[in-house]
Amino acid sequence: METHQSSSRVPQPPRAAVGDAGVLRELLPIALWREDAEGRIVEWSLAAQDLLGHRPEHVLGRLAAPLLVPDANRELAERLTDRVQAGETMVGTLPVRHRDGHTVAMEMWIVPAADPEGRPGAMLIAVETSEVLRMRENLAAMESLFTQSPIGLALLGPDLRFLRVNDALARMNGVPAARHVGHRLTEVVPGVNATSLEALMRQVLESGTAVVDARRVGRTPADPDRDHIWSCSYAPLVDRAERRPLGLIASLVDITESQGRTPRSSAPVTASPCSPRPAPGSAPPWT
Repeated sequence: METHQSSSRVPQPPRAAVGDAGVLRELLPIALWREDAEGRIVEWSLAAQDLLGHRPEHVLGRLAAPLLVPDANRELAERLTDRVQAGETMVGTLPVRHRDGHTVAMEMWIVPAADPEGRPGAMLIAVETSEVLRMRENLAAMESLFTQSPIGLALLGPDLRFLRVNDALARMNGVPAARHVGHRLTEVVPGVNATSLEALMRQVLESGTAVVDARRVGRTPADPDRDHIWSCSYAPLVDRAERRPLGLIASLVDITESQGRTPRSSAPVTASPCSPRPAPGSAPPWT
């Protein structure tokens, strides 16, 4: 997290604080600023600038309350400041004034922190409430998708090892979900054309192009005496900021019955090549 400090009063940050939390910043921008014992701003992060509109050179050395606290909340802000300077950590949803005058609802952590002269000061950590709610809704939607979908779903890392599978896929494979994690397809269900599918998944990772309706053929512990056919689709997961692949998401549907396959007691079929069809209009997400 990049921050600006008033040059004459604030010492260099400790080594542990140096760095750039890029992933967290992209997912949920976190504003940070510090106030001294008199309530003057002595440190101001770039995320605070982005969320509240104030450039560091316009806020450093200024009293925070007249700048950031809506008039109706001044008394509350004073009480919170007193409690933080007495050693308490305060957490709550508070409105913060943007540079253009409107207020931004923020989830805030106000933490005791000595100022550059060793007096009781405060560090304020804030995220926009609407962004927290958006992330919560997205996570809830993803959780529902995994737990309720009848389609087999999996998240795989760039090394093609399973990060997560849903119960539907675990039932298809006849292997508990927990036993997928950390393993590759060739290790979990070797009785399908797993080697060909892994080659296809690498292609998806390298090209950034989704593939729809690749065929997985063979037998799994769920039904070891009968061949099944699955329609598989693979889509890349990409860090759009750094334009690098993070892994992929796989979805599988058992289409055995629709293909007219009947149970057989012979040995599993030899792995056969996939015949993928690129998703219509798909293109590498980083182009």
